[in-house]
Amino acid sequence: MNKKRASIFWGTLLIAGGAYALASTVGYEVTQDPTVWAFIFGGISVVSLIFYFADGVKNWGWLFPVGIFGALSITSALVAREVNDPAMAAPLFIGIGLPFVVAFIIDRTRHWWALIPAGAMAFLTLVLFAVDRVAGEWIGSAFLFILAATFFLVYLSKRAGWAAIVAYVMFVVGFTPLMAMTSRPELSGVIMLFAIGLPFLYVYRKSPERWWAIIPAGILLTLGVVTAIVLIPGIPSEKYDNRIGNSLFYAGAAATFAVAWLRHHKRWAMVVTILAVTMAVITALFGEIQQSWPVVIILVGAYLLYTALRKRAA
Repeated sequence: MNKKRASIFWGTLLIAGGAYALASTVGYEVTQDPTVWAFIFGGISVVSLIFYFADGVKNWGWLFPVGIFGALSITSALVAREVNDPAMAAPLFIGIGLPFVVAFIIDRTRHWWALIPAGAMAFLTLVLFAVDRVAGEWIGSAFLFILAATFFLVYLSKRAGWAAIVAYVMFVVGFTPLMAMTSRPELSGVIMLFAIGLPFLYVYRKSPERWWAIIPAGILLTLGVVTAIVLIPGIPSEKYDNRIGNSLFYAGAAATFAVAWLRHHKRWAMVVTILAVTMAVITALFGEIQQSWPVVIILVGAYLLYTALRKRAA
């Protein structure tokens, strides 16, 4: 803002506001007519808009009084018409969000951060329009989707990897409230496991040197498959045995660590792979692992003896 114009504007406004408050305090009758205030606030908004263009469109700070007083003018006009709706406050959030949108448009590189408060104002506006009209689950999902869109725009403007991660997480989590409205809300767990596991798989496929990404990818996707088998209607038959799901989990873990062992030569992963394969076989044959722990102990002991004797022989 031009400092001289800003001082004149705010000084005049503060003096007028103080004089009004003082007159009301000492007993003078002052107008409370919302129609009058609609014109007053509207006039302040117009004057602010003139100052904005006079200072140049890059001085987006002038848009705060433009938006806020313009919103107060609209709200006062609605009050004069005896409108009673939560959406009456929506223009205020639109007015606050407007300068941030303009700031981003003016300089997307330096003002990328303006998208975050703009997204928050967009959500609050949506809430006021929807609060008495739609279910709370839709509002919750809308909030998360708006956050996802906001951070995705941040990613596009700044190419910041952290913003892409936040956008993806918010987008995925946004489906959770909607799933709660279905007859099988527990299926949201399946979606979440796959949604979180797939990015790790993408990272591994794109950059194999980041071998560690295969571990969360494999474990999460395996858990997603096992959970789907248990929860999706029609998949578990009447003869379904819990050992099937448990064995699949251990088998998936074995396959995951086998990649780290065989492809990336991580010797510690060999031990985990062998142990997971053993657990998968034992669970498939004997059921619950609590019933087969003696076999596990014997196998672990045999492995330790094998490694000790091999080293002595070498």
